[in-house]
Amino acid sequence: MAFGKKVRVGLDIGYHSVKAVVLEVSGHRYRVLHRGVRPLWNDSAPYNPDGPKRSQIGPVIVDLFRSFKLSPRKLKDLRSLVDNPQVAAKEITAIPLEEKEMASAMLLEARKHIPLDGSETQIDYQILGDHPEEADKVRVLIVASSKKAFENHLSLLSEVDIRPAVVDVEPLAVANSYLAFNELPDEGLVVLLDVGCRKTSITLLGRKDRFFTREVNVGGASFTSDLINGYGLRFEEAERIKAAEGLTPNLERKASGEGELRLASKNVLDRFGDEINRTLRYYVKETGQSFFSKFVLVGGGAGLAELPDYLQKKFRADVETYDPFAQMEVVSGNGGGHPAQYAAAVGLAIREL
Repeated sequence: MAFGKKVRVGLDIGYHSVKAVVLEVSGHRYRVLHRGVRPLWNDSAPYNPDGPKRSQIGPVIVDLFRSFKLSPRKLKDLRSLVDNPQVAAKEITAIPLEEKEMASAMLLEARKHIPLDGSETQIDYQILGDHPEEADKVRVLIVASSKKAFENHLSLLSEVDIRPAVVDVEPLAVANSYLAFNELPDEGLVVLLDVGCRKTSITLLGRKDRFFTREVNVGGASFTSDLINGYGLRFEEAERIKAAEGLTPNLERKASGEGELRLASKNVLDRFGDEINRTLRYYVKETGQSFFSKFVLVGGGAGLAELPDYLQKKFRADVETYDPFAQMEVVSGNGGGHPAQYAAAVGLAIREL
């Protein structure tokens, strides 16, 4: 079967970098026409823990699409992510209602799960099916965002002539990417760890179990800060060393004296593990399910050398780093970064409307 001309674009604007993929789609077959990542921080724009300014993001998006030889305004099916503290995704149990009544009920439910900023609430929901234990109820996946966060995202994109066909949230985009190419186990859950710059999203997926996602404030920037504080490095140096050698490199600092310098502790890595453990314990308490069959690493921090071994030892479970391109035909080069960094962008591009 020949590939058609249906082209979809997934755009993931993070706190550290901008990622994008351009796919040609035919049924459930995909060709990667373009993929690329561009950092938001450089010598002229030093890293800021509060995140990049809007004036930084637009030129990076334009440069990325220019490298694809594509004009954003001509892209008919571009999907993007809204990433903001005023965003939430949650599975709830509800009584089945008529569509209008269900929408009203979901709006009330959404306001319980996101920090309000005074603006209205945007919601979407999907009925997942009948509840396995309560015959008169259904499982509902609800996604909510404050209107202010949603409109700020659209305003940012409009500055570079982008009109997104779909706006999604990161946990669902990552889950969609993984589920498109992997079967869930008959028993137990897969733990998706999306290690971003400022946070890690922990998403639990099971064939029979409740969908759950939680964000923790430990991410790639936390690991970089550990290297900066432990070795006296600049941000760019620490980022490069983290990617090449991990958190415990052997460095000779000839400018400041002889000898090896080693990081004194792994407090950040331990804190990372503690937050994951706290999340899993909460899930066990709420649902009674305690079998976590596998950990899957995605996101920019998934390439950290220590993570797979650390997680395997701490949780005694299999750990893998997800490659969303493993079952695709890749026309373009590697595009920079590592495959797991593109998980959310791929999830956006392969999602059916």
